[in-house]
Amino acid sequence: MTETETHPGTLNLTPSPRILEMIAEVDLQLHQCLCELIDNCLDELVEAAGVDEALEPRIDITLPTASKANRVAKVAVSDNGRGMSQAELRSALSAGTSGKQRFGSLGLFGMGFNIATARLGTVTEVRTGRRGDDQWITATIDLREMQRLSSYDVPLRYERKDADEHGTLVSVTNLREDVVVKLKSPSSIREVSRNLGRIYTYMLRNPDGPHSGAQLMGGLNQRLYVNSRQVIPLVPCIWDPTRSGMYKGAEAPAAERIHVPLTNAFACMNCGRWYTSKYDQCVDCESTDIQEREREIVGWLGVQRFADKSDFGLTFLRSGRAITTRDKSLFDWEGPEGDTELEYPIELGMGRIVGEIHLDHAPVNVRKTNFDTSSSEWRYMVEKVRGELPLRPNLAKRLYNRENESPMSRFFNAFRENKPGLRYLMPGNGNTAIHTDAKGWAQKFRSGDPEYQTDEKWYEAAADHDRVKLGPPPEPAPPSDEDDWLKGEGLGHLGTGAADGQSPSKDQKQPEPDAEIRPETEEQRFARYREHAMLLPDTDREVRLGTAQAILRVYVTSGVELVKDGDRQPGVVRIVGGEIEIYVDSGTALIARYGWSPLNVALVCAAPRLKDVYSIPGSIYELVTSILEQFPDRRVNSSAVRSRAEMLLEGLRDRLADLTSKDGATFWSALSGQSKRSAESYAIAVAPDVDWKAAVENGEFARYVGVEGVLDLVTSGPELVLDGGLFRTTYAVLGEETQADQVARVSAFLTDLKRMVVGPPLQNTLELSRLLLTADLLDAEIVQA
Repeated sequence: MTETETHPGTLNLTPSPRILEMIAEVDLQLHQCLCELIDNCLDELVEAAGVDEALEPRIDITLPTASKANRVAKVAVSDNGRGMSQAELRSALSAGTSGKQRFGSLGLFGMGFNIATARLGTVTEVRTGRRGDDQWITATIDLREMQRLSSYDVPLRYERKDADEHGTLVSVTNLREDVVVKLKSPSSIREVSRNLGRIYTYMLRNPDGPHSGAQLMGGLNQRLYVNSRQVIPLVPCIWDPTRSGMYKGAEAPAAERIHVPLTNAFACMNCGRWYTSKYDQCVDCESTDIQEREREIVGWLGVQRFADKSDFGLTFLRSGRAITTRDKSLFDWEGPEGDTELEYPIELGMGRIVGEIHLDHAPVNVRKTNFDTSSSEWRYMVEKVRGELPLRPNLAKRLYNRENESPMSRFFNAFRENKPGLRYLMPGNGNTAIHTDAKGWAQKFRSGDPEYQTDEKWYEAAADHDRVKLGPPPEPAPPSDEDDWLKGEGLGHLGTGAADGQSPSKDQKQPEPDAEIRPETEEQRFARYREHAMLLPDTDREVRLGTAQAILRVYVTSGVELVKDGDRQPGVVRIVGGEIEIYVDSGTALIARYGWSPLNVALVCAAPRLKDVYSIPGSIYELVTSILEQFPDRRVNSSAVRSRAEMLLEGLRDRLADLTSKDGATFWSALSGQSKRSAESYAIAVAPDVDWKAAVENGEFARYVGVEGVLDLVTSGPELVLDGGLFRTTYAVLGEETQADQVARVSAFLTDLKRMVVGPPLQNTLELSRLLLTADLLDAEIVQA
């Protein structure tokens, strides 16, 4: 007779004393309890899909809604896996045991199952059945009844099913009061789905999806539903691996794989413990099933398309489940004295470095909320991914005479700055980084908006920033003498000026002599403007105008005259159907000569028209201010200026150290006494054990020189640092007066830099904007290391 034909009435689930203690002590949140049940489902479905290619794996979670949450409500988790036999069910439900090999598995059916179900409620039913069987087997675990009877025998019942049906359903009732309170929150189901999408992002996401970096990040494309709504994985919003920044004159990819092969080790197939040498019996669970297995550290590092104060960092996974997310521990460096120092982020506290590291061989705690960071497996991963030296190259070379060459260090040095433009892959508006917009686009990415799955939107904004910052293309060259000669011979159409509208080419269609010239419509005129325009990256957004809402787009034009009522204008406005288009001439004096941002010029030009159309009370000043307040990224403050200046000074020191390493004595002699003393004092403050005499001899003193020291070099030794030494500025081939002008120009930049680094905080916005502009100009002058 088969096992189901015997129809035993009970299963004995006598637990080990260990599990009784754990059930009482472990405090799991709602989503963590569900995770313990989901883990077992995912393990089963991964195995089942390997044997049945036609299987469409699916896990369903059913939770009571807020209005129906009470003690008698039901929480259920089901899968369409292979189901279990009666013997497998007994093993699966026995507390403190594992019904399958734990190695390579997320769940530990037994211990994790009992903890999770006991935290949800006191009555658990498990219904399971295999394809081909004609019955469902259901076991009912009533903890209070078991306690009352002092018996661990649980009743079984049998129900008929179709032979093609299969899978397992776990349902929990008589819910605990704290679980009911949680479920009564209207946002509880959304919160559970969000947490599950974060924890199971790798298991759920599609490795062939439309998002940038899909194949690099990988995934298992499993399906998980909460109340029939699919759980959406929290997919990292990274730049495509084909994009790159610059580091040390070479391209640095925006995302790359991590693969560190490890030596084989021995794993207990029952409890998952690893051993470096063969054991006959596991010291933890006494199992004799110990096998040699391959080990490796795999994953990826990448750059996020937006910067944020908390939404960045690494995810560490075990068997596909995220154990920790947004982990920033690898950004810390432990110094020789044991003190820990945060190295990233250093610019306004906003980071972009993200990644996922799979550590299937590393131990985790019982609640699966963290790895054992004291284990040798974790420490070895840190060494290979982050490195033991400081991420900062200057500090590493100063302390250890070499740089950190780890993958994390390469990303740190290539993308630690959040400066807008393509060099650092940061969207901008021609004036500053547009952090708010970039994060808004990321929200659309995560909501599944197809237009935001690739990084094109972010890339165009970074490229547009560079185009706006660099200004319009140069005007066409004037006609050459050759053009004049050709015109004299009646051959002007062959000259270079023909392409500039001076003489039509043979391919240009000529108007018929008697053809009627029709006036240009407004639609045609603005279409012509648009052909010669570039959309300002952080516009194309909804703005509030008094009591109305409108879509605002600002275009910067080049090579076309903006005309109103026959007169040329710096800007023109078109308002149609709640959409506002403002066109600004890039060559207008406020932009070309006085450095105003195109958005500011656009608003000043358009404000009277907007005030009239939308019947906005108050002054023009109040209207412009109210619109600008809706562009938070354009605000400037003293901390942003100080951070920008410190980054510039560090870059100057880095490049200067390359020069002083070849002839330190010459550079040292060019410094004033005050600059020498300041450098020595700073060195002792940041590196108390520095050998200052050696640093002066080998040129390492440059890593401690302040702005006043760089200023000394420019004024007393310009031939050392100009002409491509420290600065690109031309010097040697110029006349004496022009040389003095060049020295004065760079000196003025450095004087402003000193004000930014050591001066008291400024509150005047115009002054702050001027200093940020100086920082951009100085940055363009520095030779990259």
